[in-house]
Amino acid sequence: MQNLILLLIAAGSSSLCACTIQPRAEVVPSRHVSTIVIRQPRGEPGDFIICNDGRVLVFPVAHPKTCS
Repeated sequence: MQNLILLLIAAGSSSLCACTIQPRAEVVPSRHVSTIVIRQPRGEPGDFIICNDGRVLVFPVAHPKTCS
């Protein structure tokens, strides 16, 4: 144990503190980006309505729908 203490004293304070001088990495929060993907129906051309309650109605143009 005495040899360890003597070794630390002999090493000097500059080498003991070298690990604390290095720059720290910055923490950057990731942003989640929502994406709405709209795909055309295979048969007929389509349309959609976003209702006040959050529902999304998708329908053919020939047969429109309402949120009620």
